[in-house]
Amino acid sequence: MALRKILLSIAVFAAFLTFVPETVYADIRSSVPQELAELSKKGLDSIYAVKIDEASKYFNEAYKKYPDHPASRFGVAMESWARLEYLEDESSPELAKQYAQLTDEAITVGKKWLKTHPNDTLAHICMGGLYGLRARLAVLQHKWIKAYTNGKKALKSMHKTLEIDPEAYDAYLGLGLYEYYAGTLPGAIKILAKLVMSGNAEKGIGMLKTCADKGYYNVLAAKLLLVEIYTQHGSKYANPQEAVRMSAEFRSMFPHHAQMHFVQIVSLFESGKYEESLSQALDYLKYVNDKNDQVYKERFRSRICTAIGTLYMILGDYANSEKYLSQSRDTVRTDKHPARWAVWGIARLGNLSDLRGDREAAVKYYKEARSYGNEWGFWDTLDKHIKRPFTKDELPGQLPPP
Repeated sequence: MALRKILLSIAVFAAFLTFVPETVYADIRSSVPQELAELSKKGLDSIYAVKIDEASKYFNEAYKKYPDHPASRFGVAMESWARLEYLEDESSPELAKQYAQLTDEAITVGKKWLKTHPNDTLAHICMGGLYGLRARLAVLQHKWIKAYTNGKKALKSMHKTLEIDPEAYDAYLGLGLYEYYAGTLPGAIKILAKLVMSGNAEKGIGMLKTCADKGYYNVLAAKLLLVEIYTQHGSKYANPQEAVRMSAEFRSMFPHHAQMHFVQIVSLFESGKYEESLSQALDYLKYVNDKNDQVYKERFRSRICTAIGTLYMILGDYANSEKYLSQSRDTVRTDKHPARWAVWGIARLGNLSDLRGDREAAVKYYKEARSYGNEWGFWDTLDKHIKRPFTKDELPGQLPPP
């Protein structure tokens, strides 16, 4: 899945909350106050900067003033999602439950609003976003049927947007996202998709490029999703060299941004530039170690230590690989829900033990990782290596967890 979890967590905030230019969507002027669009845009900008508390201020003000419009409800749901993705690395069941509840409430409000404002383009886009967020959570949980059904609803909202305004190019983001992933779904789900509407990956990539070229608010989101596609490990659509170029562009736009930095690390990894990827990863860890740095959170330690340990493993430095993977493992606390990357770091220790020929230690690590449950879909990989050793032939693989 390469960058899917990281890039979608960045892109989803811009993917559907498209507060369109006043000169394009005249319909919105009659139904949505400019203040609502401005507050929501400020909240979105704060999300990009990973200033969640600041985003919360704008989204809550929008909610208090315009509680009946889906845009304000969408903002509140997005804030919850941002905390889950950015601050808790998808590793807080409580936040996941809260986010799901807020999304459901926002969808109820949105349906009611559209009964009396059927041509409100912004409302349709927000509804597409809400269904998209639902689908996103389902993808994380490997609930493919649920992801598909909510993706279909998001698709319907985007088509409605284009029906109202054919030049609403920002809507191509959601459409392109659906086309690409529906065209690359796991086998059984792909069969289901074809019964209703098959996806076309090439068409989806074309739509994302159109959004990147002609969109307004979704330009960056479209580019991020293209990088995700270009870094899909083993995919025929992969283009890691282009991903490296684009990720360097993102870093110039956001020079001190933990998520964008990690996008670059993974892009370099997929292009085979392991030494350069490692250098960037070690710089990333320096920021995490800086207690005064408010951007590179302590919660990201397991992520970057697992990445560094994996890179050292590929480079054949098993001593340093064990050092950093163990540091990731050390972040697992019995009094708190473990981070996804910390559990994956334990699995990587199993890989390392297999490469060293210590089968007993390897199986122990795989079973330890397995003991934390299967909410991230690790069990298939872990069970495979409990049955047979991990080998050098499986390197480099992909950097992020499956």
